[in-house]
Amino acid sequence: MIRSFLITLLAIFVFIPTIQAADNADHRELLSKHYRLEKPEGSGPFPAVMMVSGCSGFDAKFAKSHYDAVQKRLVELGYVTLRVNYLAARNAASCQPNVSTQEVAADIGIATEYLKQKPFVKKGAINVIGWSYGASGALQALGRRYSREPVQVDAVVAYYPHCGFIWQRWEPETPVLVLAGTLDNIAPIMQCDYFFRGLPSNKLVVRVYDDAHHCFDMSDLPAQTIGEFGTMGYNEAAAKSAWSEVTNFLRK
Repeated sequence: MIRSFLITLLAIFVFIPTIQAADNADHRELLSKHYRLEKPEGSGPFPAVMMVSGCSGFDAKFAKSHYDAVQKRLVELGYVTLRVNYLAARNAASCQPNVSTQEVAADIGIATEYLKQKPFVKKGAINVIGWSYGASGALQALGRRYSREPVQVDAVVAYYPHCGFIWQRWEPETPVLVLAGTLDNIAPIMQCDYFFRGLPSNKLVVRVYDDAHHCFDMSDLPAQTIGEFGTMGYNEAAAKSAWSEVTNFLRK
């Protein structure tokens, strides 16, 4: 009886990791089906940028042309670009309540390994640009969480991250650029104070723009509108200044 119980127990412990490994492999494959990779002409190697959308995804009506434009501009600047579509991989229309920032962080880690295997991607030059919830996931990826090690990327740009969805601080090893607006009532930058406190200025740059709402860089939006989570609005001056910061930051 005891011998039979021990064999059953051993089988359980062997079987559980096998299931987890299969789940991880299945998710990797599903995530990869929704990648949208674009690259400059030539064999490279080129620096790379992973794009991680906000809570409403790459197909949000107020943002679709924005993500298309950003991806095109990055390719023109010489970057391989890869959309990390954490929503499509889970057949979810919105991040809430379907996807945690920890899951977004894990997807960024998977996409990072995917890019590292590409011969046209320059090693030591894999970066992330995240917006809102995607920015929160990108910052989450820099920290250690349970069994997951920090994702090894070379720089992170975080447009108006929602720090209320970040669960731990990260070590200041990866340069981070944060871009936010003073009028943001969806992801107030003050929520990030705890996470940013004490980080060295050579690793963390924060730019806060006056009279700028959430999604201030998305030109499909009017200057002010009420969305699902709060006020959003395009601010041309802030958008242009922020993009200049991004391009200069990624060139370092």
